[in-house]
Amino acid sequence: MSAFFIFVFVMSFTPGPNTMMAMASGQQRGFRSSLQLNIGMLSGMGFMGLMGALFAHWLQSTPTFLTVMKIVGTAYLIYLAYHMFISKPGEQDDSTGGFKTGMLLQLTNIKGYLYFITGLGAFSLTGLLNNMPIKWLLMVLIGSLGTFAWTVCGTMMSRFYKRYYRIFNTIISLLLVFAAADLWR
Repeated sequence: MSAFFIFVFVMSFTPGPNTMMAMASGQQRGFRSSLQLNIGMLSGMGFMGLMGALFAHWLQSTPTFLTVMKIVGTAYLIYLAYHMFISKPGEQDDSTGGFKTGMLLQLTNIKGYLYFITGLGAFSLTGLLNNMPIKWLLMVLIGSLGTFAWTVCGTMMSRFYKRYYRIFNTIISLLLVFAAADLWR
């Protein structure tokens, strides 16, 4: 059981496209204004988890689906990187901060699919925790805590960000491009 929780926490709190966007949104907009992005990510994560639970076997045995998701994910990450690169503090550009962005980012996040396919299929827990809906709910809640935590960190850095936003935006943009390239390894 501890292996499951270690896996879920490591996958939820380590950097990825969603955590980078959550941090950037916290830096640029603050926590309250970033809630829509985080709720979009939560919704996307819940839907992705349901699809992972229902179609885990098919997803694992259909390389065409993964290739299509990689193409869509790569295009979307590059789109977000561009918008992140050109954004300035205080801009309310929905392309990098709204519900739709959070949902789409999560639905094209290959790391998220692997998170659910592995977490729901590879770990046997004891008692009530082995129930698929309970495991799904735990994974969604802990995964969402990860993005909210990155948003809080971004919010705490906002004053520093406003002074050095060009450096931060460049770094985040490069990390998003790296994440897009990393999909193909």
